[in-house]
Amino acid sequence: MATVVVIGGGAIGVSIAQFCMQTDPSLHVVVIDRDLFGDRSSSANAGSGGSRRLFYCPENIAMSDYSIKYVASLDASASPLSKVDWCPRGYLFVVPPHGVGMLESSLRTQHEMGVSAQLLTPSEIRERFPLMRVDDLGAGVLSPEDGWFNAQKYWAVMTQKARDAGVQFMQDAVVGFEEAERSVRAVKLRSGASLQADFFVNAAGPWAQEISRLIGMPLPVSPMPRFEHSFATEFPQAQIPYVKDVQGLAIRSAGSGYSGGLVDTKMTRGYAQALDVTWFDRIVRPAVQWRFPGMGKLELTKSWAGLYEQCELDGNPIIGPWTGKRDNFIVAAGFSGHGLMHAPATGLAVAEWIVHGRYETIDLARFGHDRVERNEPYRERGII
Repeated sequence: MATVVVIGGGAIGVSIAQFCMQTDPSLHVVVIDRDLFGDRSSSANAGSGGSRRLFYCPENIAMSDYSIKYVASLDASASPLSKVDWCPRGYLFVVPPHGVGMLESSLRTQHEMGVSAQLLTPSEIRERFPLMRVDDLGAGVLSPEDGWFNAQKYWAVMTQKARDAGVQFMQDAVVGFEEAERSVRAVKLRSGASLQADFFVNAAGPWAQEISRLIGMPLPVSPMPRFEHSFATEFPQAQIPYVKDVQGLAIRSAGSGYSGGLVDTKMTRGYAQALDVTWFDRIVRPAVQWRFPGMGKLELTKSWAGLYEQCELDGNPIIGPWTGKRDNFIVAAGFSGHGLMHAPATGLAVAEWIVHGRYETIDLARFGHDRVERNEPYRERGII
């Protein structure tokens, strides 16, 4: 019986654990997290729950397609208390005139992979969403089968599934590893314990670089602060899809109000999760009022702070083993805001690699760590 140690108990870590047991029930899987499980993960704090197929890289499209279908299946087979609240209200990407070519290029790839999405002119956008400003836009792409789900509920459901399958959870901190030749033999914990295993998975999110550094593995993943807000509007409109523009604004319907934020990838990196109480008024409010002038006055109702695990190389995740160096040490980190979105597909892919030694459902070879070694970024070309 092979033993798998997963470091990190967020959405990625528990998904990997669950899919390992689903792929091979004979595995012994242990998940280690230094905090109370989920306490500081993005899925427990500022996760917006968005999940869409609007990518350029085929791997991202395939991961989203698998993950969306999986999340929808969770609700289809769950009791009311075990649902993750999948909400297929669509995604809308909007771009200025100079971005139309980028949008069309991505749309061709999406159509080739069977994505239901359509190009909209500014007048068509205005007709569907009359409170939205379109005079600065060149086009938009709407994917009506995409949507969002509850991040916290997903984490809870997958954690329970993993526990029911026999996964062991430990609250402890990783402080080192025992290594020999081209493999890791054991993980050393702050409590003084040491766990031997056949495979070790670094799913530590914003802390992934710290974990990989313990074996000398270069990992360009940094913690980046992210704020999410709920707010009400003076003039609500009918439910809107998840709207994103190239300035980083992201806004969707949430109950009788809205949820949204604006990602600034130039923010200073660091682990502090203190909320910038001025962020909404300084950054988000003006962006929302510009894009949706018909909403009128905005009333902030709640804010959260969390961390992105930002991949500084290219914004895409790093998934796979450290081939040729520590062959049984696997990374699943650097999702740059797409971790929850791609958690099911990542769980499946890592489980297949552990059990079969290869990817069988989605080929993620281009997301491997070897591109870090070669310093060859593999970037998304659309709105990320």
